[in-house]
Amino acid sequence: MDETSPPNDHPAPAPRTDRTRIRRHADRAVPARIEEFLRAGLIAHVACVEDGEPRVIPFLYHYEAGHIYVHGSPGNSTLHLLGDGRSVCVAVTRLVDLVASKSASDHSANYQSVVAYGNGRPITDVAEKRRILDAMTANYFPGRTTPADYAPATDDDLGRMELTDIEIDEASAKTREGGPSGPHDSDSDFPGSAFAKPV
Repeated sequence: MDETSPPNDHPAPAPRTDRTRIRRHADRAVPARIEEFLRAGLIAHVACVEDGEPRVIPFLYHYEAGHIYVHGSPGNSTLHLLGDGRSVCVAVTRLVDLVASKSASDHSANYQSVVAYGNGRPITDVAEKRRILDAMTANYFPGRTTPADYAPATDDDLGRMELTDIEIDEASAKTREGGPSGPHDSDSDFPGSAFAKPV
């Protein structure tokens, strides 16, 4: 495989051990949609442990073929930690609707979420950095191209940028869809209102 080609030898992320088993509302588990949700997400919360203390940081990210890529400045201490191969957890969530119920305890939300586990490695090759950064930019800003819309990153820019590849070992996906489901939500004689409000 060329260093600038996307990885294609990685199996699709899937649940593998008990840590990715959906316990609460197991009926909402959708392992076949893991990659769909990762491609559609915008923010990845990346968590690891340093000196016995938990740390979680939100990142813009790029996903492809079982790999989550996050980037930042050379002084980014979290990326420095992730590059040593330690175990990390990544959560990506898309909030779709807020769901109101006629019962306080049945208010909810429609969402798509993935929790993934893996290990990080630093990417230093400038060509690989350029490919991933270009793909990330195209995902967040569809239709924007260089040089018409923005100047491309220089090799120096890319050399200074920290880029970490988190290879997914296993993952789970969960979703809620539909409207209010409280015991009185379909009862027109019961006071109050019930609805789903897109976010």
